[in-house]
Amino acid sequence: MELIFVKGVRILGPFDYDRLVANIEKDYLRDIFEVCFWSGMRYIEVQRLYNHPEWIMKERRTVHLPAEAQRKAKRTQLERYIHPIPPQLESVLRYFFKGKNPPSQQSWNNNLKRWMKKSDLDPCGISSKTTRKSIESWMISAGIPLNEVCLRQGHDHITSMRHYQGLPFTTAEKEEIKNRLAGWIYNER
Repeated sequence: MELIFVKGVRILGPFDYDRLVANIEKDYLRDIFEVCFWSGMRYIEVQRLYNHPEWIMKERRTVHLPAEAQRKAKRTQLERYIHPIPPQLESVLRYFFKGKNPPSQQSWNNNLKRWMKKSDLDPCGISSKTTRKSIESWMISAGIPLNEVCLRQGHDHITSMRHYQGLPFTTAEKEEIKNRLAGWIYNER
């Protein structure tokens, strides 16, 4: 099957996601992958979250990323909230904080490529950005409103999300994406 890329970054479909996750040998690395994917956070944000479990607002089912979490030069939002925490993320967070520190970004990228090869998937375009861009693509494909995706992901305008629209997921992939994101509630603001 042909690969999907956004700005040179590989986008995972749900079945590629399953194959990749099945080939992450160590539980703590799988937990890190799941946090990266289901939170949609940048890898550096996930590394910083590991040292700040207080950023999880359990009662509100929210991750609060203060300015220190992001430290991105181009950012316009001083802080952001990932709300609500989806069930897939909620179930893995406690294990994430009990596991080992997330590795360096270079080691993480090397791990991702190794796991892709082990999964018999083409590693072309795979990087730490893959999880973030893949979940953004899934949210758009599932029909989550662009403004909600922008708020959650920390994008300053909807136009920055336009490249995720109309990605060529197969009909089976689109149905599976909708099923996996069916428990996500976005209109509680």
